[in-house]
Amino acid sequence: MRDRLSALAERHGLELVGVTSAAPLPEDRRRMEASVDAGRMARMEWMGGDRPRLATDPGALEPGARSVIVVAAPYAGADRARWDPEPRALEQALAPVLEGLPKLPAGKIARYALGTDYHTALRDRLEALAADLRSEGVGAGDVAYVDDRPLAERALAARAGLGWIGKNANLLTHQRAGSWVFLGAVISSAELPTDEPVRTNCGSCTRCISGCPTGAIVAPQTIDARRCISYLTIEHPGELGEWEAEAIGDWVFGCDVCQAVCPVNADADDGGPLAVPLLPLIEWLLPMGSRAFGRAVGATALTRAGRHRLLRNAIAALGNVGELPVGGVELLERAGHDARAEVRGQAAQVLGRL
Repeated sequence: MRDRLSALAERHGLELVGVTSAAPLPEDRRRMEASVDAGRMARMEWMGGDRPRLATDPGALEPGARSVIVVAAPYAGADRARWDPEPRALEQALAPVLEGLPKLPAGKIARYALGTDYHTALRDRLEALAADLRSEGVGAGDVAYVDDRPLAERALAARAGLGWIGKNANLLTHQRAGSWVFLGAVISSAELPTDEPVRTNCGSCTRCISGCPTGAIVAPQTIDARRCISYLTIEHPGELGEWEAEAIGDWVFGCDVCQAVCPVNADADDGGPLAVPLLPLIEWLLPMGSRAFGRAVGATALTRAGRHRLLRNAIAALGNVGELPVGGVELLERAGHDARAEVRGQAAQVLGRL
């Protein structure tokens, strides 16, 4: 059955698959609750309440659960094309910006956002895998868990032998993709053969901790979202404060630093983050409404931040380049009349500082 599961997963481009039991994860629940209690989840209120209990107990999500099938889908470089139908979706969506001038200064978009929104693309693959399993008489739920429902995919992936949790709190694998992987899961009512956890760990390496530009990794496997560039550029609502705006540097969506410095990723097919010209990006976003933004980038993960936060981030990044380039002041003055308060506020902050 285990070999058959691997064959079915590979049919859908999912070559890294593991199985673990549906037993609860009490230690991970305690860690999640401790982060919420300490305020390290910042303004992500949905991470609190009953979520830690549900996320660490598959049986609470699907009664009758006996096994969890976890997959790791590589997303760096050419490996993404195995399962993503449009691995260059972001470049296509941002073509008007990428073709614009001047090319510098440029902002960066994290590698995970380069293709189709993984919540959609990976869910489609997992749902197809679950349907195949059901057709062969193996109980598999019709819900695919892809980082948007309360399930601790990383902890389950580690218990299923796909890798180990690094000091940067990412799943690190022995595969070429390293930690450049998305995780997804399907809960099964069948008692499937389980995989053994790997015995590897990070040893004495602390490159991710020392490499994080904002000190967001406050302890091994412990992230303070209030200092994390990914949180600040994607989830943080409203205007960025002065420290927050400076902290994001030239990142306008997400951050890859703690993975880029990790030696586990040395052999990955990694083309780096997407460089986006800041002035063309701001000029493109300014006249655009939320619906037009959705039509332009709807297949990508940029919808998570929305037009207003992406524009806010681009303005903050522009403020971090030092002297404003030609045309910068005019764009910021236009942004000062934007319909969104966070855009107006960010533009005023940069103009006031520079």
